[in-house]
Amino acid sequence: MRQRILQLRKRIKEEKPLIHCITNPISIHDCANVILAVGARPIMAEHPAEVADITASAGALMLNLGNITDARIESMKRSMRTAMENKIPVLLDLVGVACSDLRLDLARELLRIGHPAVLKGNMSELLAVSGLPSHAIGIDAGVEDALTEENIDGVSEVLKAFSRNNQAIVLATGKQDFVTDGERVVLVQNGSAALSGITGTGCMVGALTAAFLPGCEDNIAKEMTDSIEAGVWSGVEMELNGRSGNYLAAAVLGTALMGIAGEEAEKISRGPGSFQVNLLDEIYGVSDRQLLDLLKIEIY
Repeated sequence: MRQRILQLRKRIKEEKPLIHCITNPISIHDCANVILAVGARPIMAEHPAEVADITASAGALMLNLGNITDARIESMKRSMRTAMENKIPVLLDLVGVACSDLRLDLARELLRIGHPAVLKGNMSELLAVSGLPSHAIGIDAGVEDALTEENIDGVSEVLKAFSRNNQAIVLATGKQDFVTDGERVVLVQNGSAALSGITGTGCMVGALTAAFLPGCEDNIAKEMTDSIEAGVWSGVEMELNGRSGNYLAAAVLGTALMGIAGEEAEKISRGPGSFQVNLLDEIYGVSDRQLLDLLKIEIY
């Protein structure tokens, strides 16, 4: 997993893929900047008349339901269809689906159009889309839905089934982030309380993860196969390879990078203003060595 993460970072910096984002205006500036910070190129086009052309030329598509308009709804549907037709990986961020029937209906329609590579949301949002009771407070997860030692086994089974049913990696954000491909679970335990003090950090996690999805395509899979044949990979790392394993690694990398950057930014910040600036600098500047040393994950 750790070497897979480093390969993804390196490839994105080298190839600078275009990442098409249809997202909310609250965090559009920050999402664009974090994509740039990891070496990819953002385009935030959302007019229905042009999104199909732009999606077709992109390496990945991010759809974020955080602020819905009629135009954005139509654009998301068109881009989703184009991405499916062209085998372009999609990250669908389920912002607010637990508090709005409009967003929930849109999310379900997008899932009928095709299968995203990654389905992201907080625990309340993922429960809502799964058709289970949830306790959201606006766009925030309810305390009753939080992942705990007592409920982790039950939650794991629900989210693994949701992952298999939708043929997608499921990324549940929270105090500890939960990532599954339907069989394996990775808990990412990096993060800082300061991240909740500024708006848009959840959206930025989605943007970061989307930025790494183009690094998961077939030639990477071939590189992985060659490495396995050469005896380079250990048992756990071999188990996490293959196309779904690559997308799993992209979700872990996007999530962990935000958490580690938050931890490092908090150390040198006076408040939310300086933290926001320092966060972007840390996303850009964290070294591979730091990433490996500070990464806190549990795989089971």
